[in-house]
Amino acid sequence: MVSCGNLLKSVLVAVVLATLAGSGSAQWKHSDCCKEVSSKEITEPIIGYELRKGNPPCVPAVIFLTEKGHYCTYIKAPWVMDKVTELKGKLEASARAASKSSTLLSIITSTSSPPS
Repeated sequence: MVSCGNLLKSVLVAVVLATLAGSGSAQWKHSDCCKEVSSKEITEPIIGYELRKGNPPCVPAVIFLTEKGHYCTYIKAPWVMDKVTELKGKLEASARAASKSSTLLSIITSTSSPPS
């Protein structure tokens, strides 16, 4: 028979794991290179980015990921570094939240419940 305390722990563990799995999408990596870049500002929501050094035939670029695809962007475009800084702050905040969740998870799972 499953006690209420053990069931609650299982549900909390599942919620934390689902949250951590969802935050993994921020760590996207794109394998292709950019042979052309644009300076045009991206207006749709950006969900990830990657800085790329030039290695011919690839050119230096920031690859932004959106729900519609990826965009190769000129690193020195006026808006790019502001957007990278903004996204980096969001990713760091997300990582801190995930770290706190895993600490909570260890506290919950290490606490024994009284016998029923």
